[in-house]
Amino acid sequence: MAERRVDWLISDASLAMLWAKVPGENPHLVRKAIRLLRDIQLGRWRVIVPFHWLLEVSNAFRSAVAARRLSVKDAQRMETTVLRFAERNFFFLQPPTDWSELVRRADAWSVSLYDAIYLDLAARTGAIFWTADIRLYRQWYQRPDLHWLSVGWIGYYPQTGIPLVPP
Repeated sequence: MAERRVDWLISDASLAMLWAKVPGENPHLVRKAIRLLRDIQLGRWRVIVPFHWLLEVSNAFRSAVAARRLSVKDAQRMETTVLRFAERNFFFLQPPTDWSELVRRADAWSVSLYDAIYLDLAARTGAIFWTADIRLYRQWYQRPDLHWLSVGWIGYYPQTGIPLVPP
């Protein structure tokens, strides 16, 4: 029997909000994110996230409560579900790059330090970085010098690589 290939991915917090089906999220993106989640559950993907992913997810739920998109009770329930799933299925890593190099890369890549950590992790591991953050995806897309990094916008899932039509 042929061995099934398993690929590695990096997820940011924007996908967690789609997995939780937070009210107000784009239904198309929710469907794509749920498809990715099912593929993770089926073992088609192994997930790596940086150490700060938990904080970003918690902050995203906190922001949804502040924006009155979720009640505190619903946010806590959804957050607990997402974080438990992640603890059972994700590998949490410290950045393999020292902080001064991460800052230099953030500046060179014109992204936030938080986003640079995800991109650096993709660069170091060869994993594809999936995000629902269209702003970040467009920043990467508009930089052909960064296309050696594997970045995917969840709206195109499961397509990887440069789409024929820009977002």
